[in-house]
Amino acid sequence: MSARLQACVGAALCLLLASTAAVAQAPAPGAGNIDERVRQQLRVPGEREQAEALMTGDADLLLLRRTQLFNAHGSLDLNTTSNAYLAPSDKVSDQYAQLQAGVGFATRVNDKLDLFADLSIVGVRYSGEDSLNYNAASGVVGAGSKFGRFNVTLLYQPSMVFSSDFGDRQLTSHRLRLAAAMPFELRGFTVQPDLHAERAITRPTDYSAWSGGAALTVSRPISKSVPAFVYANVGYDRRVFDDYFTAFLGLKRKDDSVNAGAGAIWRSAAWGEVRASYNFGHNASTSDVSGYTLHSGTLGVSATLRF
Repeated sequence: MSARLQACVGAALCLLLASTAAVAQAPAPGAGNIDERVRQQLRVPGEREQAEALMTGDADLLLLRRTQLFNAHGSLDLNTTSNAYLAPSDKVSDQYAQLQAGVGFATRVNDKLDLFADLSIVGVRYSGEDSLNYNAASGVVGAGSKFGRFNVTLLYQPSMVFSSDFGDRQLTSHRLRLAAAMPFELRGFTVQPDLHAERAITRPTDYSAWSGGAALTVSRPISKSVPAFVYANVGYDRRVFDDYFTAFLGLKRKDDSVNAGAGAIWRSAAWGEVRASYNFGHNASTSDVSGYTLHSGTLGVSATLRF
């Protein structure tokens, strides 16, 4: 094994062990819809970078960047939501800021296998609904490769969610996700259909679930001279929960979620970008209290330094 590959594997193992040791501690009691909100809000480094590289036609530059193994990244998103509590009725609109920072590595082995790992912390603060504020720590270890026309990615993401003062742990989750995408060009547009499946194991166990779905993203550069592009996406997910408060509800929770959105990303430099997006979400559930409709908007900036 080459010294470079040893360094990659060693870094991945260190990050994975650190994440797993952290999430192995005792869980806290349940926290309402915290699992749903965190799942929507966490940006997953590595997987996100690969997706944006495909949409922008930036895959070759992404490969060159990965000759620099390590990175430090940060992002700030300002969001508005029509349904802060993800409630079926009596919706409360609000605004919130989301700050994420982390370190990680990404590289390609033998021009075939992409490896990435990351540790990050996230803070979310609402303007009006202080009870929804939280902090989170998340780790990611993943690998991706190309099989014919398909880009296949497998990743593991452990996460811990705390109250805003770190006094209570609200959620511990382990997610294993397998995704396959088949991007292609059509009249100047990049079209990317994908299929994905996920297993989530959580504490409290009420949020443990199997899920699967499909998505379609269409993107296009604004011009040949401007490092920016616009995109639109639509997706569907089916989630089946192991035991979501079954004794209380008297039924098994199954969700059907539809989401759609559109946005623009401007690469202000090789290390930074500015993003704006609108998103719509609708969740139908066998649990009456778990269905919701959501409109949201985001304006964000991010930077990644590679070394």
